[in-house]
Order: sequence, then structure tokens, then C-alpha cells
Amino acid sequence: MITRERLIREFALLDEKAQLMGSPEIGVYLIGGGNLALRGVKPATADVDVVLRNYRSLKVFEEVLTNPSPEFRTSGGVVVYLKVFGHEYEEKLGADAIYQKIDPERENFNLDVFVKRVMGGVQLTESMMRRALVPGEFRDLEKLKVHLVSLEDIFLFKGVTSLGRSKDVDDLLRLLELGVDFNVVLEELKAQRDAIGFESFERLAGVLYEKMVGIRGILRARGLRSPGLDRFVDSVYNLPVKRK
Repeated sequence: MITRERLIREFALLDEKAQLMGSPEIGVYLIGGGNLALRGVKPATADVDVVLRNYRSLKVFEEVLTNPSPEFRTSGGVVVYLKVFGHEYEEKLGADAIYQKIDPERENFNLDVFVKRVMGGVQLTESMMRRALVPGEFRDLEKLKVHLVSLEDIFLFKGVTSLGRSKDVDDLLRLLELGVDFNVVLEELKAQRDAIGFESFERLAGVLYEKMVGIRGILRARGLRSPGLDRFVDSVYNLPVKRK
């Protein structure tokens, strides 16, 4: 598992390598468990998911990750990630690229990279980028601009994955405990409708509705109730999509 401290260290080494290479700036948006681990919401994550704005950024980022030249040796040694082909995330989640740093002394560092759109659904929009912040731990980085998307946007990203992904259900419950502004999530849903088109949005909204009904059922089984979630479920149901 990748801890908060490990995540900070690895990104610092990548920034150091990018400086040595004279790389252009790379905007990275941290989503999922890596975001929550950095916030201290969860102790660790199995892999780190990031979103880039475009394929040009992916090309630059991949060069930094995979270049094996000893000329770019960092304070932590030669940092090299291997590109993994045929990974299950490429098929299940539509990741654009999977990279892995082999570390015999610690667990391997797994990096799942998406370009603009995650899991073939939610898109990194201008409104998401405006809400994202660069945490203090990364403000001194020069080439790697690491942003944390908001808790509301993490809620949306995790809200459209399969109900079978139990770790996402656990994370959604954690986010509810922290407090999610459902008005922000609903506004972002409208932005998604404009960004990805009606047909894709219809599928996304249907998955989100089923996921929220499932989350509400878990809460009720525990004797809990969230009026905010109840209203959100109703709002998602009443979104302008075709119902069977």
C-alpha cells in the first residue's frame, strides 16, 4: 500500500528528475485514493490515479517517468517507471496508461494515468480544475504541478464506478462523513452533460443513481439517514435523461 509519505516522496523525486531533464511544466490532477491518502482521509492506497489535461502532457510525463538515463540521477537514485501493458485497469477503467516503479525494498508504486476523461465517463472540466488546489506539500515543486481535485469531484468520480468496487463504496461513505456539498456535485453534473454529450451523460447519470441508492441502503441498514443524500438521490433521478 502507498502511504501519504511515500506519495509525497515519489512526486518530489519525479519533479527533481523533470528539472534535470529540462521538462516543461506538467499539470497533474490527483483523484481517488491517492487524493484521500494525501488528505489523511485514509491511511494508504493501492495505486495512485491521476488525470492529465491532454495527450501532449501524457507524452511529456511519460518521458519523465520512463527515461532510464543515469544522467538524470536524483537524490533518490535513478527513478524509472515501467509502462505496463494489458493491465486490468486499461480494460475495466479505461486508463490511458499504467506505470509501475519496481521497488525491492518497498511495495511497488503503481501509477494509473487518465487523459481528460476517467473510466470513459467523467471528464476533467474547467470547473473541476478551478476547484482543485495545490497542497502545501507540493507548492515547492517546479515542474510537476500536482493538484488535488475537490472532495465533491472525488465523490462524483467514485459515484460512477461499479457497485462491485467495495473500496469505492467505503470511500464514498467516508466522504459523506466528512461532508459533501451536493449542490456542487449537481452543478458539476450539469457541466458534465455539456462536456460529454447527452448519450454518455444518460449512462453516467443512470450509474450514479444506482450507486447512490445502494449507498443510501447501506446507511439505512446501519440505522443512519442522510437528508442531504436523500435529496441528492431525488435530484439525480429527476435529471433530464430517458427512463425505461
